[in-house]
Amino acid sequence: MWLIRSWRSWSNNSGSGREMAIEYFKRYFGYSFWVGLEVAVFVGLPRLVIFPVAAYLLGKEEFGLFIWSLGIVMMVGKAPSGGLQTGVIRNMARLEEPVKDILISTGVRLCKIAMLAIVAIGIVVLVMARYFRQIEPKTIWCLAPLLILLYWWNLFELQMVRYRVERRFALRAAWYSFLGMTLFITIPAAIFGGVVGMAWGYMLGYMVTRIILSWRQGILFRKSAYDVKLAAVLKHAWLHLTVAGVFAFSSAYIYRVILGVFQPIQYVTILWGATSIIFLCVAPLNILSSLLLSMLGSFARLEDVGKRQRYTVLAAAVLIAVVAPLVAFFAGPFILSVLFPEFADESAQVLRLLIMVIPCVVVTSFSRPFIAKFGPLRFVPILNFMTLMAHLLPALILIPRLGMKGVAISYNIGHGLTAVSWLGVLVWTFKFGRGSELEIESLP
Repeated sequence: MWLIRSWRSWSNNSGSGREMAIEYFKRYFGYSFWVGLEVAVFVGLPRLVIFPVAAYLLGKEEFGLFIWSLGIVMMVGKAPSGGLQTGVIRNMARLEEPVKDILISTGVRLCKIAMLAIVAIGIVVLVMARYFRQIEPKTIWCLAPLLILLYWWNLFELQMVRYRVERRFALRAAWYSFLGMTLFITIPAAIFGGVVGMAWGYMLGYMVTRIILSWRQGILFRKSAYDVKLAAVLKHAWLHLTVAGVFAFSSAYIYRVILGVFQPIQYVTILWGATSIIFLCVAPLNILSSLLLSMLGSFARLEDVGKRQRYTVLAAAVLIAVVAPLVAFFAGPFILSVLFPEFADESAQVLRLLIMVIPCVVVTSFSRPFIAKFGPLRFVPILNFMTLMAHLLPALILIPRLGMKGVAISYNIGHGLTAVSWLGVLVWTFKFGRGSELEIESLP
């Protein structure tokens, strides 16, 4: 949106118009820089530093157990707080300052209740599984702290939403950097406690960060305020968005979970090395997708988006879809050899089979902003469910029979069908779309 305004201001020949354009560009790219840094630190430190060191210390089997356990937990991820965050973002701007604090505090209390219930159910399931001897003790002690991690992570994300609404992106980046640094406790925990110690250390990093954030915000020893009317507003779409978020989160982790159930746990480590390179190649697309949505924000109708803007987006998508797979193909094996020397060759072989999912992710990422801005709300649960089924069904059919080869086939099928679904909705939106109040947080 700022970029569009900047372009229009720059086209004005007056000096004041050019100064305004420069100011818009500075602000816009300043926000982009801090958002990019937030993602780079939050994602980059674990994947590029902490996990490679832990994999070296633990070996393929124990590190595979940690990654498998983390995958199960991440199928829920931050989805419970995501619905509440959307409610806060949609309503916070219309409220007075004291009421904003009550709104966030109400959301935090709702989130605490939900997360305590989810963690309790998870612990009960683990106890029952152990009672019937369906799971090893080491696996239970690895899963338990990661379940508790969900409580601290969701509260942290919800308390950070104020900085997003207030556009204090530098402060958000600072807190995510602090979180990344506290996660380094995982390494000594892995040295002294193995995979179980690593799981508890990983949880401890989130717990410490959330406690310090609460202390800095002045709510650590203060009872959370609660307003019934504001709670009703937040609950309005909470369940719907939470379920949609679980569908979206699950699709990224079902492969390693199913693989760990039916194949040796070392295979999970090999798969994780390959998918980490894919993830690093497509991570910038999340930022570009958000920026594109901001640029579309100044248009009331899809017809107002000119051909030049559309062709620019199309050209950018094609360029990334061509360049990113080439980078993964040629640079991926070298990166793997540096990060994971013990299983780099095996992961590189899997990586070559997964590279073509990158263009599929490009299609999805560049379709999302147009559908978010101009598409109808009813497409959201349909797309979420189709995404989950596109990944889940092929994985359940192929992985138990074919192992790693089944992973590669189902991975390509899942991302391919997802891209086709999003592209189909995008075509429908371009043909019939007129505008929507749908926000990006409600999409996967």
